[in-house]
Amino acid sequence: MRKYELVWILGGDVDEEQGAESIEKITSLVADAGGEVTGTDIWGKRALAYPIKKNSEGYYLQANFEIDGPQAQDFERAIYADQSIIRHLLVRDENPVAVADEEPEE
Repeated sequence: MRKYELVWILGGDVDEEQGAESIEKITSLVADAGGEVTGTDIWGKRALAYPIKKNSEGYYLQANFEIDGPQAQDFERAIYADQSIIRHLLVRDENPVAVADEEPEE
């Protein structure tokens, strides 16, 4: 299995609950393709550099997962079909970095 990193942006009108639902949907898509999610992160709402589909803000999310190469293409097609995602970037993770699921203790 290969390691991948996905960053996707939802419209600016999304709240934390809808962001969590989107993570669950992506996790389900990865599982349906025979993969496993190794970490997720919510970056939150940020200003976009330029308007995308009439949105000036976007809700950023990130996930790391392992999936077979041929299944990654089918996975990306499913992402294109999701109308709530206004942009995404799927890259093969050559040097994976651990993603913290919780805030570090001080």
